[in-house]
Amino acid sequence: MKIAALQADPTLAVSIEQTLRLNGHQCTRYLSGRALIGALRGRSFDLLMLDCDTPGLPALEVLAWVRRTLGNEMPVMLTGASNEEGFVAACLAQGADSYVPKPLRTAELAARVLALLRRARPASADCDLEHGPFRFATAERQVWVQGKPVLLAPKEFDLAVLLFRNLGSLVLRQTMVDQVWRYHMDAASRTVDSHLSRVRTKLALWPHNGVRLSSVYGLGSRLDAA
Repeated sequence: MKIAALQADPTLAVSIEQTLRLNGHQCTRYLSGRALIGALRGRSFDLLMLDCDTPGLPALEVLAWVRRTLGNEMPVMLTGASNEEGFVAACLAQGADSYVPKPLRTAELAARVLALLRRARPASADCDLEHGPFRFATAERQVWVQGKPVLLAPKEFDLAVLLFRNLGSLVLRQTMVDQVWRYHMDAASRTVDSHLSRVRTKLALWPHNGVRLSSVYGLGSRLDAA
């Protein structure tokens, strides 16, 4: 899994990176909150680790941006020197999925990361999807709208499933490229837009069907209940 770590302490960063890589993850380190936010505008990650002791833009402000812009599906773990109950409670109340106090224990850190990723990607990922008049049989790669079958091309089907699985959350263009096309392609490619347009038209993703597909300029698209 791809993990982004906001961590300014070089010694701690090395420990975190080694722990994650030994457990099969890719780790990209960012020295500032602004650098991480800039990266999130064009890159997709499976989990974020934010150090509350990083100077500059506070980790809680980065967290607020993530929840406001990317939604609630992205797992976010906070770390920090404080283990004060009120501070930890505030972090969780503001949208963190987990808080790990320092000093970090590598085995515990690896286990917490695995737990968050498992929660975000349940084993039932291939089960059928239903929302309002939309029903997907993912194993058979079939979709119905208002009980009527709709024929989608393979990439259109994958893109539609990705949008419905992230209903209410922003799906980055890079995430679409990574999970639908699975090969190197510029996230700004018009191929993404043309597929989104066809999915919108074929599935009638309009408010009268209870959903609205909108674009966030330069970032991605989000499907919301209307």
